[in-house]
Amino acid sequence: MKSTTKYPVPAGGIKATLAGGNTVGAAVREREPRADGYRHLDTPALLRRLLEMSANTYLFGIWDSPTDFDDLREEFLPAAEACGIAVIPYIVPPSETAEPGRASRPFRLDFVGWARAFAELSLQHPNLAGWAIDDFEFPVNAELFTADYMAEIKAAADSVHPGLPFYTCAYFGTAISDRFLDKYGSYIDGIIYPFLDAENENTTVAESLASSLDRVLDKTEPRGLDLIPLIYTGRFLDAPLPPTEEYVTKTLTVADAYHQQGRTLGVIAYGTQLDDAASPATDNRAMYGAGRLALVAPRVEVPDGAIASASQRVRVDPRARRYEVSFWYHRAFLSGGVEQDTYALEVLIDETVVWSKDVEEQRWNLWVQGGALEGPVDVTDPVRGRDHITLTFRLRALRAATASFVDVGVDNIETMGLWVRDPGFEEPDSWSLSSDHGPLLSAMDLYTVDRPARIRAAVGRCFGAK
Repeated sequence: MKSTTKYPVPAGGIKATLAGGNTVGAAVREREPRADGYRHLDTPALLRRLLEMSANTYLFGIWDSPTDFDDLREEFLPAAEACGIAVIPYIVPPSETAEPGRASRPFRLDFVGWARAFAELSLQHPNLAGWAIDDFEFPVNAELFTADYMAEIKAAADSVHPGLPFYTCAYFGTAISDRFLDKYGSYIDGIIYPFLDAENENTTVAESLASSLDRVLDKTEPRGLDLIPLIYTGRFLDAPLPPTEEYVTKTLTVADAYHQQGRTLGVIAYGTQLDDAASPATDNRAMYGAGRLALVAPRVEVPDGAIASASQRVRVDPRARRYEVSFWYHRAFLSGGVEQDTYALEVLIDETVVWSKDVEEQRWNLWVQGGALEGPVDVTDPVRGRDHITLTFRLRALRAATASFVDVGVDNIETMGLWVRDPGFEEPDSWSLSSDHGPLLSAMDLYTVDRPARIRAAVGRCFGAK
């Protein structure tokens, strides 16, 4: 793709990060407040971190503090210019504007004023490479961003700096929507597309990135719109599990390949933790240790019969007089619960279901053993006489469902007469994970104290790769 932007894309493509306001450890601010009572952006520290990560672009969020805009124009822009780092200011729409609270100040919802201000700044600092507005497609935002208002915004910027790039954020459903792209395509230069496993809303599955980009590019390329994929390298509030360094490496590698093919402008690593804090303790959802099996149904549409599972080939002790499987599980719901006959947690010996529980029936928000009053499961009949069996834990959709988020954790397996490797789900490759439909997710959820530092190092390796 030939860029439509007037600002030259950095050699090797945009390699950007964006500190999300709801991302742990994203802010890099001075330790002490200044005379105005605010802790301002620590420009030298932030630039050092960006250079360490081999980032060549920074999306400067104007949302967290009333001082953000002044910090941008008075300190960060000129200092970033001296370091060879491009800057794209990133502001928020009505859905993320509060009073009191977070807002893009000083212009708040005067986007004509914002367009003019950024255009003027770009004439003073040529490293201001464009500007962007978050989450365009929500209904409350569409009420403001009419065709007439978009024309005003574009005219205001063009009157000062014709061709200054202007981007909007569009999630998957919107990024492939002809209606959305036809409505806004003539007023914007491109879209920032946050990748969440297509429409499945997770930051765990990296394998669908290429097909997702292809589907978005099928819509943007004919319209002459630039595309910048955004990869979550910090938490997404609605994702069931936080991203890992392996996920970050896979997705950034694919994103770079698309830029090398000339189809995108580069990539944004969103929410990379820029301070040196550890992972929050609440990220550890294991019963014991640091690992658990996570079987997750997201809030998106899930077809009847969908399955997510973890299996292991297990050796049988032929001398045992009886065989038993004990396990503990925990469920978490979103928005108050899940209806009966929606999802079942099942245990299988080979293809035979030996234990099943409607997830709705587990009412306690704590770890229980098999069932609240049940304890270990006797599996003598299906196991006796076998040398090996396949032990499987799976989450199954009992009917088509949507908006029924459920996260089932399994941990602390104990057996009689069976040798299970890694019964605490602490080793990444000890269980075979599978999902026969996209939305359901099976994952080894392993807590790592220094994961933020590992992810930042992974971003740096990907950005610095030649």
